[in-house]
Amino acid sequence: MQTDKIQAPEGHSIHHVTCPHDCPDSCSMLVTRDDRSGKAVRVQGDPTHPITRGYLCNKVNHYLDFVYNDNRVLYPHKRVGPKGPGAKFERITWDEALDTITDNFKSVIEEYGSEAIQPYSYSGTMGMVGYWTMDSRLWNKMGANGLIQSICIYAAMWAGLHTYGLAHPNMSVHEAAGEADLMILWGANLVSTGVHAIPFIREGKERGMKLIVVDPRVTRTTMMADWHIQPRPGTDAALALGMMKVIVDKGLHDLEFLKEQTNGWDALLETELPKYPLDRVEEITGVSAEDIEKFALEYASTKKSFIRANYGLNRHQNAGQMCRAILVLPCITGAWREPCGGACFGNLEEMWLRWDMDKLHRTDLGKRKRSVNMVQIGRALTKDLDADGNKMDPPIKSIFIYNSDPANCAPNTNSVREGLMRDDLFVAVHETFWTDTCQYADIVIPADTQLERLDMVATYGNWYYTMNKPVIEPLGESVRNSEVFRMLAKRMGYVEEGDNAFTQTDEEIIRDVMFDEGKHNPLMEGITYEDIQKNGFVRANTDSERRNFLKNGWPTKSKKIDIWCEKLQEEGVSPLPTYVPEIEGQEDPKRKDYPLQVLSSASHYFIGDSFQSVPRLQAMMSRPTVELNPEDAKARDIADGDLCRLYNDRGESYAYAVIIDGLISGVCSTQKQFKGSNTPGGVNINALNSEMLTDFGTSPTFYSCLVEVEKASEEMRKKALLKEWGGKEGYIRKWREDPRNEGVQATDSEIVAFAEEQHPGIFA
Repeated sequence: MQTDKIQAPEGHSIHHVTCPHDCPDSCSMLVTRDDRSGKAVRVQGDPTHPITRGYLCNKVNHYLDFVYNDNRVLYPHKRVGPKGPGAKFERITWDEALDTITDNFKSVIEEYGSEAIQPYSYSGTMGMVGYWTMDSRLWNKMGANGLIQSICIYAAMWAGLHTYGLAHPNMSVHEAAGEADLMILWGANLVSTGVHAIPFIREGKERGMKLIVVDPRVTRTTMMADWHIQPRPGTDAALALGMMKVIVDKGLHDLEFLKEQTNGWDALLETELPKYPLDRVEEITGVSAEDIEKFALEYASTKKSFIRANYGLNRHQNAGQMCRAILVLPCITGAWREPCGGACFGNLEEMWLRWDMDKLHRTDLGKRKRSVNMVQIGRALTKDLDADGNKMDPPIKSIFIYNSDPANCAPNTNSVREGLMRDDLFVAVHETFWTDTCQYADIVIPADTQLERLDMVATYGNWYYTMNKPVIEPLGESVRNSEVFRMLAKRMGYVEEGDNAFTQTDEEIIRDVMFDEGKHNPLMEGITYEDIQKNGFVRANTDSERRNFLKNGWPTKSKKIDIWCEKLQEEGVSPLPTYVPEIEGQEDPKRKDYPLQVLSSASHYFIGDSFQSVPRLQAMMSRPTVELNPEDAKARDIADGDLCRLYNDRGESYAYAVIIDGLISGVCSTQKQFKGSNTPGGVNINALNSEMLTDFGTSPTFYSCLVEVEKASEEMRKKALLKEWGGKEGYIRKWREDPRNEGVQATDSEIVAFAEEQHPGIFA
């Protein structure tokens, strides 16, 4: 590790760590440890990493507050008393916790069969070993119920796979900004969700690159754009197809590229594009015909164009076709000819799926008989329905949750919580913090943080693999994911002599599967384990001749870019990119009753559910908000700061109004995955979502959600204030701690009287 230029204070040492959170940057970090106490005392960005460039985002700057946190689960616990909010727990030993879990597994298998055991996990850590290695092996050996992990990216991922196969631009957004004439951020608020791209984009703009941001919302990123285009939510496919028609009509398309490199180009040009004249696209998108034409001509003016889309687009009911339409745009102009050209949602598919997945997961250990889509865990637990909508027999009787907080993260939250409340359902949770899901657990066991484990991260927003080594001893009795599943496998009797499936160390897994010298994965050609140990990171070999798609053919069945996709036709979906009005979107008749489409986008201060236990970040976010167009707010007599009730026929949630000039009328926006226990009503916006899936890709439809918004009742406003204050005693304490009251002499009774004067009946 080359950190010679950074000097550690006497008695301290500097260690290389990787940010493990669900962000495209996956920053390289340096952690200073006090070697006398063994405690980490400083976290900073690695100045030698080409993307991190020595600084960290606002979230990870507070990483030590994340590690040394009063809300951490440090010891195994069992619940004493009823499930649900306010549940009580007592500390137990690891032996007792593991025995309780495995005794349950064995009894469930004996009585119902192994498929009655349901694992549930996602991206609490993006480290490859912690994310999906030893756990997959255990569940495969057991024959547990399968889990389709589609809650975030699947519609966009399958749009890419159905079009390009395992292929992406050779440059990330950071690198492309150094060469492109035009960059389009499509539904991508990178200031909040990938901040390390921003300096590169600014440098690109300084040399003359034009930046266009396509987003219905006003965001921190749209404010730095040369041009902000605001289509109605869910209409992006029509916008992209309208652009293509303009380009073709003007004769600006690259016909040679289309003929040589694509499949189905003629059907697109001759049968699909004629459906999108400017007047129709204007009517659908709300973007003027003049601007659509201008946008198309701007895009066609150079092949040095780079489109970086983001996964919010993936969360509409018509997302698959919407993502496909955007991804096909560079085929029309031939932008793929340029090293900086193309379009992507990231590069996760190549960075993750080019490894030997069978070897990683040990699929030879056993088969899963059925599966549940994690998006639909609510219906699986309450209605016993599997991923295909079939009745499960046996139903789920035991669930093991890790790397996720489904009580907040899954759609149809009320249904999820109802399912977790079942008396006949055993719930075990492996967690770093006391999340809302822990309140429904029978057993809670402690997980570690990135400073306490070995792992490797395959970045999905740039081309760098990064290594993480443990810096401190695990706090309390916390145990990393991979080791928990080794322990469970041993107690289940799955460890067999001569088979290292459950005895491989984390380092052995990384060496064995990931650093195969490019035998399986061309991105690893010429790269060794020692290379990543030396610097803490390596750039994937995107120059491998096996990735020369223009010369060798694309990694699809046709060996070409599949504008026309046979697989989609077999699934009963249009084989060409097309626009279909979104269910619970702008053209849905349901808007008569619920006229606002709510977008539950990423918070600037958290990464999904992560970091909500960090006090400083929680204070910065303060409370859940709902952004409203001024006219929409006025029509509902809502003012800035008012507590609002968001509701539809599935549920309700509460947030405080923020009036945003420039937000499209008929659209509102709030934070995704806000911790329900920190909201006035106890549940976040996911209580209003359905478990409907996307047109293809089986993704969730978080953004296909129609609601009405009204000012909250006076009774609810008082309840929210009391919850925010922590009751009468909390109000008195906060009043005395407020710097504005420094030196003011007041009794508790006088402070209470002041609150009553401001909010009559507040403590009644």
